[in-house]
Amino acid sequence: MISFKSFIHAVHAAIMYASDSLMDKNVGLLDKYFEETTTEEKDVLGKVIAVKKSMSPKTVTLDYPNQNADGNIVVTHVQVPLITLVPISISQIEKATLTADFEMEIVNDTLQLHFADSNAKQKNGFFKKSKTNRGKLEIVISPQDTTDGLKLMIEGYEAILKRQIS
Repeated sequence: MISFKSFIHAVHAAIMYASDSLMDKNVGLLDKYFEETTTEEKDVLGKVIAVKKSMSPKTVTLDYPNQNADGNIVVTHVQVPLITLVPISISQIEKATLTADFEMEIVNDTLQLHFADSNAKQKNGFFKKSKTNRGKLEIVISPQDTTDGLKLMIEGYEAILKRQIS
């Protein structure tokens, strides 16, 4: 038997762990499509006074054909952020549903659950009343809406890309 409170805590912890794992995977997108750059800030004497780190998009240079004013085709070198070339899918737990069949019993003023074998025959006779009650629990957890930050960032890079080839 397990207390109802411990059961709910264990389920909640498992769902939170799974959600955290997915968030870590999503943050890994930064490492895949961006690289860390370091810039040194110097004073007038050339002495380094600060080091700034930032993330720059990983890019590829593509040759893009354009027609110039004379009607000739010229090749333009276009810096394309990798993040604009691939579909980005962010994983998230939309819904976690747990349906459990259990017996309930109050022991020492605490609700206890017992996960009995659903195929097992009931030990009580036809006219005997059981000390436990059967119950079914369905837990539905839905996340909050995610921010539009990544989407806006990608759209910004796409707008810069469009300006390069227009």
